[in-house]
Amino acid sequence: MKKRLLKMQELSQATGVSGGTIRYYVRKGILPKPVKVHKNMAYYDESYIERIRMIKQLQEKRYLPLNIIKMVLEANDISSLKAEQKRILKDIERPLFKSSLSDNHTVPLNKDELAEHTGIPMEDIEALESMGIISQDAEGHFDRECIRIAELAAELRDVGLTKELDFRVEHLQIHQDLIEFLARKEIDLFTKRIANKGMSLKEISTLVDNSIEVLNKIIPFIHLRMIRKILDEIE
Repeated sequence: MKKRLLKMQELSQATGVSGGTIRYYVRKGILPKPVKVHKNMAYYDESYIERIRMIKQLQEKRYLPLNIIKMVLEANDISSLKAEQKRILKDIERPLFKSSLSDNHTVPLNKDELAEHTGIPMEDIEALESMGIISQDAEGHFDRECIRIAELAAELRDVGLTKELDFRVEHLQIHQDLIEFLARKEIDLFTKRIANKGMSLKEISTLVDNSIEVLNKIIPFIHLRMIRKILDEIE
């Protein structure tokens, strides 16, 4: 089905964003270039409406700057993966997402049990769940990874990030968004470079396991150095 084309005024009315702002998004590459039919006339298909709404949401609810929003939107499209790249993803899914937790004996907990186990209020658990950071299985239980995340959320409370300081579990949403962006870029990195290289599934699994293990060691140091860099700039 052919998408309806919109003039700038129609797109602006549909999104609540001014024409000047939309043109700025296009110049910065956050929005794709429209279909030009004349020097002063361009048309935008309906996909622009959803993309602009997503930009506004990332700005207003996630407080992300435009350069990060651009990367998030670019990373969000994995539909462009080729068949061979998608096959690799399917083949390595289990080793790629193998848990790094050493405790294999944690008993799954339901929501009430998780609240009692961690000591955090039910509203915090429900907030983590609403953001997709933790989730219940079909039987209403949280697995050991979700339990560990809830335990760490409890630790944040214990070290002083309390409601009295206006810290809410919802503030972890920014980490969720940026980690999703990072994960998508990692998937893109692996699939585009190992596809069509003739590697066996075992070789691919070993490469992915070892690479992610090293990357997970690098990331905390980059994070710490970035915080120091920003603090130095403020001082």
